[in-house]
Amino acid sequence: MSRIAVLGGGAGGHAVAAECVWAGHEVTLVEAPEFAATIAETRDSRTVEVLGRGPEPVPAKLAGATTDVAAGVAGAEIVFIIVPCFGHEPMAQAVAPHLVDGQAVVFFGEGSGALVLRKVLRDRGVRADVLVGETNTLPYLARMRGPGRVHVIWKKGGTLLAAYPGVRGGELLARLRPIWPYMSAATNVLETTLINFNAIDHVPTMICNAGFLETRTTPCLLWGEGASPGVARAIEAVDGEILAIRGALGFADRTPYRDFLFAQGFLDARQPTTHAAVHQSTLAVSTFPCGPQALQSRYLTEDVPYAHVLIADIGDVAGVDTPVIDGLIALASAMNADDYRARGRTLASLGLGGLGRRELLAVVNEGDRR
Repeated sequence: MSRIAVLGGGAGGHAVAAECVWAGHEVTLVEAPEFAATIAETRDSRTVEVLGRGPEPVPAKLAGATTDVAAGVAGAEIVFIIVPCFGHEPMAQAVAPHLVDGQAVVFFGEGSGALVLRKVLRDRGVRADVLVGETNTLPYLARMRGPGRVHVIWKKGGTLLAAYPGVRGGELLARLRPIWPYMSAATNVLETTLINFNAIDHVPTMICNAGFLETRTTPCLLWGEGASPGVARAIEAVDGEILAIRGALGFADRTPYRDFLFAQGFLDARQPTTHAAVHQSTLAVSTFPCGPQALQSRYLTEDVPYAHVLIADIGDVAGVDTPVIDGLIALASAMNADDYRARGRTLASLGLGGLGRRELLAVVNEGDRR
């Protein structure tokens, strides 16, 4: 049994907490004080109820739930941080002073959280020997279905794990695979940042369907009726630019987005085109709420500044042009009257500005020299 702290009181945090309990660990769910309401029920009951594992909700009994970050991470061997990208920095700042030698801190969800924590630890002069890592995605689809109750759909694969520095990836994977045996290794945290499914399928589909998303008053099938052949080609173009960056950086994994749909279990069989893969996947029946505020969805407000902007910046270092991604950043910025390029996450904002390809890879693979 290990002591585990799960930071983040959303659906992903509840799901990960339950999974760790079922794996035999002592788990504390931690949320920032300003979001205390999200774990109020769980704090009282110390129980997460999970839908989707069987016909009835399956309970997971926690050691506790708290908004005291220091108390929550004290004695934890593994600290999971499961928050949206805009929560990476605040949560990293909250946890950094309380970390000690031997702990592992792992960000679950979209990549680059590990690089945020790297900068926070350096800026604050934290010298603890902490193993930092991240995944490229959550290992399941999760949605809250009431206080303390979460619905979970387990993925079969497609969840990659990398450590910072990359040379410690095997060590980190060995610690997490007993809980998630379908996890696979990524080379480093640039690769997890670049295998970002939300960046690939959220942004182009939202931008291409902006008119009916804003004007309809009933939910739509965003990857059903919204994924026309042209929209699917836009998704494929974004994927193509990201694949080119991965190739220029020397990453061996060149799996296209459509095959990742199969790897995650969203498809019964691989498909020859992105259009066919999307329409035969479980995404095709996924609903999206339309209305005047539709473009304020995290599908744009998170995925453009925190994923597309960073991916385009990495592309510049790798020597790969990203005209489609650049265009989507510009369109999303114009549509939402928000300069995502100016305020988005970049290598410079992560303390990695000015590095060439070789220097950037050396940092993420081998770590910083102290």
